[in-house]
Amino acid sequence: MNRKGFFRGRVLGTSLAVLVASMAWQQAGQAASDTSAAAPAASTAPADISKMSKEEIDTLIYERQQAMIQLEKDADLLGDIVAGLAPASKLAETTRSIADSAKESHTLFQMKIPGGRTKAEAWSNWADYSKRMDHFVTSTEAMAKVGATGNVQGVLGMLGDALQCKQCHEVYREPKKTT
Repeated sequence: MNRKGFFRGRVLGTSLAVLVASMAWQQAGQAASDTSAAAPAASTAPADISKMSKEEIDTLIYERQQAMIQLEKDADLLGDIVAGLAPASKLAETTRSIADSAKESHTLFQMKIPGGRTKAEAWSNWADYSKRMDHFVTSTEAMAKVGATGNVQGVLGMLGDALQCKQCHEVYREPKKTT
């Protein structure tokens, strides 16, 4: 794991875990006081933004952006691996990192915190967006399992299905602002 991954996973991941646990605790308390509630909300339920500070919202958006940045770096490295430009010995680590970042980003997007470069369409067309994210998590996990065996050609055959970044970004992400 690279240093940045360690930082993201240890420092920001810890702050995210504390924030999500806090939100789940608040939701559980509300559910307990509401006699019509069957069970407390899951920690990946949409966040009640009205009860969050700007700092908490910004932290979640930042976490989401960092997960996507790590995905982009890992996808670039994976491209180099399958092209023979980077050592195949990095295949398992790279595909695992992609799958882990896919899960992390999925969890963060499930909280439905608007902001960053995510278009409003992600929230207004949640069924489609969520379906794409579910597929992303499933296919990258399958790719990581093949990557763990060291099968570069097997991973190469899965790339088109697992990494449909452009198709999703064209619909649900704002382009980078040019300066």
